[in-house]
Amino acid sequence: MITLTLLKSNGGARSETVTVFPEQIGSGEMLWVDAESPTDQELADLRQRFGLDEYAVEDVIHRNQRPKMEDYGKNVFAVVHVPVVKGHSSEIVELFVFFQKNWIITIHSVDSELIHSVDARIRARGLSPLTTSPTPDLLFYIFLDFAVDAYYPILDEEENRLEEIDKKATTTFKTRVKRMENIVAIITTIEGVRKRLMALRRSLTPTRDMLGMVMRGAVPFVADASLRSFRDVYDHSFQLLETIDNDRDRTSDVRDLYISLHSASTDNTIKVLTLVATIFLPLTLLAGIYGMNFTPGFSQPGTGDPLGFYVLILAMIFISLGFVYTFKRSGWI
Repeated sequence: MITLTLLKSNGGARSETVTVFPEQIGSGEMLWVDAESPTDQELADLRQRFGLDEYAVEDVIHRNQRPKMEDYGKNVFAVVHVPVVKGHSSEIVELFVFFQKNWIITIHSVDSELIHSVDARIRARGLSPLTTSPTPDLLFYIFLDFAVDAYYPILDEEENRLEEIDKKATTTFKTRVKRMENIVAIITTIEGVRKRLMALRRSLTPTRDMLGMVMRGAVPFVADASLRSFRDVYDHSFQLLETIDNDRDRTSDVRDLYISLHSASTDNTIKVLTLVATIFLPLTLLAGIYGMNFTPGFSQPGTGDPLGFYVLILAMIFISLGFVYTFKRSGWI
């Protein structure tokens, strides 16, 4: 489906939907062509009508492109990644953009919230306050601005998830009920957050590089007066990348915290078992000695005394208490 929007300068820039390609785009006018899931024939028509490069059109057909910007002389081709929230996860949607001095083309495969947001904006107030005379470079800036800003709520959600996991560390190790199951689930969640952050970074880094090309003035059809607007998006991309790096480091810290607490919990369990085994070692020795059957010529001390059994039990108790006292003095328990 192809939608044509003609932006005109009339004091304040306004827009209107047209049904056919205008023969000529007058001064102070700009044509926005939005193609949602275009057919092969529609792509061929766009290529012929606007002189699009065949390699760029091939990228649109095959998709799975990293964010980039290429100069084809007659027009500029750009791939923009737009993060989209899907339930408790997110995915990256590709937006393909062609623009020249008086027209811009956007191509996407699914219904795009970004396209609806930009369309609502330009229908409400055109490109103001940026300009009263619509230009493709400023509309391209708006697409980039909306795309980069879409990273913020996703990163906020990931930060909130890390905060919750961090707070669960103490409560998770206070109880032994399903402790291992909880730890495995939490570590899995942390790895999921880390993967999503890495995916966002792989998408945002080339976007920043693309904005860097614009800021260096290496992209045609972008006026010097528009660079100030692009600088704002460029700064946002740097800020987002720093946030992603910080959150990625935090995932490592939280994961190490759980691993350390688990190791400490395991060490404490082993220490208790070792203390119990150490206390019962001499008791087992005494019980073994007095439980052996020898000839009448060999007699264990106290075996002939009616109170011998009780004396031996009392000795075992004193030995146990002596071990506990020694362990406490040594700081082992």
